[in-house]
Amino acid sequence: MKKRVCSLLLTTVLALSGTVSAFACTGTIIGKNMSEDGTTLVARTEDIGGGHTKRYLVQPAMQYAQGAVFQDRNTGFTYPQPANAYKYTYVPDADVEGDGIYGEIGFNEFGVYVDATISASPNEQAENADPFVEDGFREANMVSILLPRVKTAKEGVELVASIVEEKGAAEGNILVIGDSNEVWYIEIYTGHRYAAIKVPDDACMVFPNCFMLGEVNLEDKENVMASEDLITFAQQNGFYKEYNGKFHAALSYGEELTEGNRQRLWGGQNFLAPSKNISYNTEVFDLFMTPDDKVSLQDVMELQKYRYEGTEYNANLEKNAEVREIGTERQAECHVLQIKPNYPSELGGIMWLAMGNAEHSVYLPTYGNITDTHEAYKSSSLNYSPDCAYWIFRSVATLAELDREKFGSSVREYWTEYQQNLINNQQEVDKKVLELYAQSPQQAAQYTTKQGIAIAEDAMQKAKTIYEELMTYVAAEGGRPNKEAFVPSIAK
Repeated sequence: MKKRVCSLLLTTVLALSGTVSAFACTGTIIGKNMSEDGTTLVARTEDIGGGHTKRYLVQPAMQYAQGAVFQDRNTGFTYPQPANAYKYTYVPDADVEGDGIYGEIGFNEFGVYVDATISASPNEQAENADPFVEDGFREANMVSILLPRVKTAKEGVELVASIVEEKGAAEGNILVIGDSNEVWYIEIYTGHRYAAIKVPDDACMVFPNCFMLGEVNLEDKENVMASEDLITFAQQNGFYKEYNGKFHAALSYGEELTEGNRQRLWGGQNFLAPSKNISYNTEVFDLFMTPDDKVSLQDVMELQKYRYEGTEYNANLEKNAEVREIGTERQAECHVLQIKPNYPSELGGIMWLAMGNAEHSVYLPTYGNITDTHEAYKSSSLNYSPDCAYWIFRSVATLAELDREKFGSSVREYWTEYQQNLINNQQEVDKKVLELYAQSPQQAAQYTTKQGIAIAEDAMQKAKTIYEELMTYVAAEGGRPNKEAFVPSIAK
């Protein structure tokens, strides 16, 4: 089973050593009171591999006959289809014959979003006490099950809880479900045990593939949803643990922290709060942290590119080849959801999506209410294709990272300027969208769809130009090194 490993930061996590995970993702949540512009930011990198084609699609609303079921052909998991399934966006794997859909991230027509596939593992005692269910709920299906069925984030959490309780989980996972009003963070520990908390508006979190929740107040029904026996089950089966005199969910149910998770926890906190000089060997990392400054959209994008430059763990140095950086070259896609308080809920928010690894790619904006995506996003080519959005951006990054200084520095500089222009222009686009939405939600959807496709077209044409020129430059380097660093013609 393809295990995606991702990181989210929320409460506290024990810092013990271990091995580096083969695959891992890194997530971030910035509450609206901690962001520079008052928006909620939910982000994640999908670090499954550098040659792992992703698509970006819109699933239309559907009607199902009574008795229809969703089926996972890989495991046999089934779940009843709703009579009326809601429209949603998602970012699935291109390999339709692979391990599953892996929709990853998306908005539905009511503005609910799901950010999933954040794998995490329980400790042996916990798993033996409550084993995973072979045909249970797993990350490959989360977006496909949740978004067509729920109208609010809380409904989504309740649905996850009921599925885990009744059908069981196939693996340990962390996922985030939100809407225009709230964000929920969920940990699925074992076959039938889970915990979820409502994320505070002043939260600042960076998280890797490990369980993070500390104290879980089962009496706080407004902000917590969890297995009723979460604490007593751990006590009865001998894996109950406390921290500072209180039950600690992650220490009780989770495995020891791997070195790769430690590196990303330390790296994320160091990036957002360098003045605090957070120790790499901290015994327990706080899940909720306070950044040095309010966090911007650009900060989160740069965090996803972070390779610990300027520190002793700089992943660009040969001696640190084994370091697990946040900005890994294995990123298949990276995204940041921007949830704005003045948006009608049906608009959802903006998804800033970068195909390939973020360091030498660009985040392109689309709204949650779009009805279609650029044709290149729909390509399922598993091999390089100039007509596939994933490969258009991935190919540039592949060449740029052969020599970050000589080939890649100007590429990154160009995309950084391009990115800033997109962000600056977004304020005017927002104004137009809200004006159209007040007149007709359908007109707004037509506009945002057209806008998203046009932006993607322009960025892809720029990427193709860079690739053609950089490929020529790299080829000419063979046996006769060029004295001048590469600079794209469109940057001159």
